[in-house]
Amino acid sequence: MPAPDEDLRSDAQLLAAAGEDAEAFGVFYDRHVRVLLGFFYRRTLCAEMAADLTAETFAAAFINRRRYRDTGAPTRAWLLGIGRRELSRALRKQRVETRARERLGLPRLEVDDQSLERIEELVDVTPLVTAVKQALSSMSPKLADAVLLRVAHDLPYEEVAARLGCSEGAARVRVARGLARLEELLEVSG
Repeated sequence: MPAPDEDLRSDAQLLAAAGEDAEAFGVFYDRHVRVLLGFFYRRTLCAEMAADLTAETFAAAFINRRRYRDTGAPTRAWLLGIGRRELSRALRKQRVETRARERLGLPRLEVDDQSLERIEELVDVTPLVTAVKQALSSMSPKLADAVLLRVAHDLPYEEVAARLGCSEGAARVRVARGLARLEELLEVSG
């Protein structure tokens, strides 16, 4: 039996009603925010970026809610598709876009320490951290060191190259190969 305050409308019904009923989109948000936040956090390992990407994805979903077609596939797939595009764009540009939020007139939420802790609490990354450590330990040291220096320590390629004793071009190749190998290993273990 559903809880007395639980909204029984489908996601498609909530999206259809969201233009006239702000609460409808709030219910939709509540249903999916944890999954979306976890999706971004596991891919970025940055609570602030995950929060920004989550907000931008929901803003884009609200703007594009009329385009949603109930084909029988879970609505979450549609939402994660928007999220993947936002993540891809953010990784390419090395910053999170804010167009959808700005279009709706929504300010950027500042993520304080308490919010960061809550995000990390909601998204248990312990299994992911363990898998990444195992994957890195199974890689060649040259690739693993390049990935750690560039990604974990956020060093520019020039510094990565200096620490590895190679050219900047070689450092870029090692990082790219290391990340590709890491992705392969994580897919196998995941």
